[in-house]
Order: sequence, then structure tokens, then C-alpha cells
Amino acid sequence: MHVADGNKYYPLHPKAEEVSIEVIAHHLATRCRYNGAVQHKDVDWRMFYSVAEHSVYVALYLILLGYGKREILTALLHDGSESYNGDLIRPLKYSTEFSAPFKIVEERNERAIAEKFDLIYPYPAIVKEADEAVTNAEISQIVPQDPTQDWDSGKLHSDERRAPFEIKMLTPFDAKRMFLDLYNRVISDTYPKGIREIYKFLEQYR
Repeated sequence: MHVADGNKYYPLHPKAEEVSIEVIAHHLATRCRYNGAVQHKDVDWRMFYSVAEHSVYVALYLILLGYGKREILTALLHDGSESYNGDLIRPLKYSTEFSAPFKIVEERNERAIAEKFDLIYPYPAIVKEADEAVTNAEISQIVPQDPTQDWDSGKLHSDERRAPFEIKMLTPFDAKRMFLDLYNRVISDTYPKGIREIYKFLEQYR
């Protein structure tokens, strides 16, 4: 496959040395969550929400919970494989019959990314919990739901927790900048600590 830096990448046979944080950031910033079924409540032209922005919120949520550098980096890159193998919407991903071949390729790319960045793998349960907390915030803010329809039965996400972030729906360019900014802060151990620093970090991106 072509990747954003002009190189080739082999998603069926991934190698850690061929994984690039710039490519991950670029591809995740241009991949829309919810198969594009998103809309900002107040700003009509904000109708795109990237996996990169989502990933930043998941990492920031672990910072709020007091987790360390390695867990935070794992959270930031938990969807990194999507930059190489794409993604499936949850009704398809949770169907074992449909998703079985996809999960094999996804795991190969997750392992290559985990090796490249020394992530915790398999991903710890807290990363999934953070992902669900951010998903809950997203659905409550930017995923349109017809009030005449039942959205509780057959729900494919947990609403036990909700991340306390305003979903900005940044442009791909700004989402990529924010993703790489947090990545560089995490690896240099200068990431925001505490709710005030987190909100100050987020205020840079509009």
C-alpha cells in the first residue's frame, strides 16, 4: 500500500522498522470516526471527526486518571493499526463471522506498532475503558440520534463512564498537529498533568 510519506507498507506482513509516527498521525487524522455519521451541534461545517483527535482524548483521559507514560502512549496509539489496515464500524467488527479475517490483519499491525513504540500489548483493560469513556462523550455530543428511535437496546458501547472533554471536530491538519504534539510531549515526559494543564493543552486547537 501507499502511505503518506510516499513509501510502501505491507499490511499483511508489517515490520516494526517500517512503522512511522508521521504516517500514523497523517492517516488517523484523515480517517473519520463512525463511518462519517457525525455532526457538530453548533457549527454546520464541522462534519468530520478524526481517529487522531479521538486518540488524543483517550490518552488525555488516562492522564486524568493518573496513569504513567507507557500507558498514556499505548492509549494514544491504540488505534494506530487503523492507519494501515483501516477500520470496521462496530456492528461489523463485533460480528465474528464478518470480522475474523480483519482481526488477523489488525493484530499483526498492532503488534508491529507495539514493538516500534514499546507499547503495552495486548492493550491493558484501562485503555479499553478510556476508549469507551471517550466514545460515550462523542455519542452524546456529535453523533445524531433520531429521538423517535430506540438507541438503548443493542448498544455496542458502554456508558458507564464519560470523558469530560468537549469534542472539537478539528480539521485533519489540526488533528494531526495535536496528535503529534501530544506524542512528542509524552515521549519527552512533558505532557500535561492534571485537568488544568489538559484544558490548556486543548485550548491551543480549535
